[in-house]
Amino acid sequence: MADKSHIHYGDLGSKLGSAGEDRDKVMNDNIQMPSDADVVDRISDEMARARQQHEDTVRSFEQRASQRQLAVPTGDAQVKAKLREFGEAVCIFGEGPYERRDRLRTIMAGRTAPTMDAKRNESTGDEDLFYTEGVEELLEARVKIAEWSIPRANQRLVKERRQRLDEDPLEYEERVDRFCTFLQKSMVAEVSQVGDERPLTQGKFSPDSQLFCTSSWSGFIKLWKTPSCEPVLTIRGHEDRCHSIAWHPSCKGTPPFEGNTVRLASASADSRINLWSLSESQPVNVLEGHEDRVNRVVFHPMGDYLVSTSHDMSWRLWDVETTTELLLQEGHSRPVYAAAMHPDGSLVATSDLGGVVRVWDLRSGKTVMPLAGHGKQVLGVDFHPRGTILATAADDHSVRIWDMRKRRCTHNLLSHNKLISEVAFEKGEGRLMLTSSYDGTVKIWSTTDWKVTKVLIGHEGRVMGADHIPSSIGGHHYVGSVAFDRTLKFWSTQGKAEPPVDATAFMT
Repeated sequence: MADKSHIHYGDLGSKLGSAGEDRDKVMNDNIQMPSDADVVDRISDEMARARQQHEDTVRSFEQRASQRQLAVPTGDAQVKAKLREFGEAVCIFGEGPYERRDRLRTIMAGRTAPTMDAKRNESTGDEDLFYTEGVEELLEARVKIAEWSIPRANQRLVKERRQRLDEDPLEYEERVDRFCTFLQKSMVAEVSQVGDERPLTQGKFSPDSQLFCTSSWSGFIKLWKTPSCEPVLTIRGHEDRCHSIAWHPSCKGTPPFEGNTVRLASASADSRINLWSLSESQPVNVLEGHEDRVNRVVFHPMGDYLVSTSHDMSWRLWDVETTTELLLQEGHSRPVYAAAMHPDGSLVATSDLGGVVRVWDLRSGKTVMPLAGHGKQVLGVDFHPRGTILATAADDHSVRIWDMRKRRCTHNLLSHNKLISEVAFEKGEGRLMLTSSYDGTVKIWSTTDWKVTKVLIGHEGRVMGADHIPSSIGGHHYVGSVAFDRTLKFWSTQGKAEPPVDATAFMT
């Protein structure tokens, strides 16, 4: 083995000496510094996704650990009070006490409850209210409605006080019970008539009880004589489906009519509202403005204004004489369906397909009461003639009775097996409440104990609507109903051969 010629210990600097340039040349040739291309500046999408997933997992573990250390109230009342402090919904549909407490724990882990000072500063700082600028005609209409409604509210209260003094409440309940017993024994289907080639959508009695009007999917509007149910007038109302009809409060008599006075209003899926004098085959005026189908129309008790609801998530107030749109009211988050006027003319109640009912003050334009209780779409609302009770009917098969004075739901009636299409109180005293449903039945309820008085069975399809007759005919009570089977029926108490013992007590 040959010996090595030399052995070098140490760095190359001593070998190269002080020749800096040669040293740099050797270093550059043998040792290269890393460049920017060798450093990974950008993280790939997979690495970013994995890192984010890891951070989320760690955060969830930390949040669960912090939630376990929170002192969450155990009582349901305390849990609701705590949710109210946080400004959250006290109760969500379908939520039980356990789910509510778990929701409170999640909220408490994310933030702390605001202090009283913070609430006070927030309430004082947020003073900017949202208003929609209205036309001058709307102001005049509000003043006119206020001047008309306030005296009638006073008359209604005076009449109620006088009735309480003249008649004991127990005697009134006994009289209503006798009337309900009379209905239960004697009310039967008196007349059944095929109303149209397509399903009927709504039926209403005229204010003087002489006519019954029906609307249908074919667009035809027909008038029927009461109580014989003979057709007296047929009008081609709309080219599309006609969803609703409403009688003018001052309409009286039977065809032929004279003059161009507005006597009837109809709403259609073509987003139009027609005003009819019933003396001609063409409408007197057409109200246009809605952007989607019009669901319901109702006249103001004074007859000068009309309220309409639509699928465009708004309801509108119209001047009947000038055919101008006075108000476009928003506020519902879902399509607006039902509408009802207060007997005094001061309030209007509207419902939407999200289950929310709102009561509006026509004199100020504000929402008096938002009523949230139904779990599904609300398709019918009506005020009691005394003005203190509001009934709402929904797709959750129930009818809710709201006390306007207590501002809460007093009764929840599981009324039918299917969707409830309409609810209506008896005109006058309001002794009865009527509900129609897609289960093919019409039910009559007593307003004293909210029990079923009579179930009217006869339609082969779902009942689309029903109505009480405003005044009795010959001492007998009438109910009219229309159904998907294209028929209309009159139900009356003439099925009993002998009149009741105290017949005068049953007359309206």
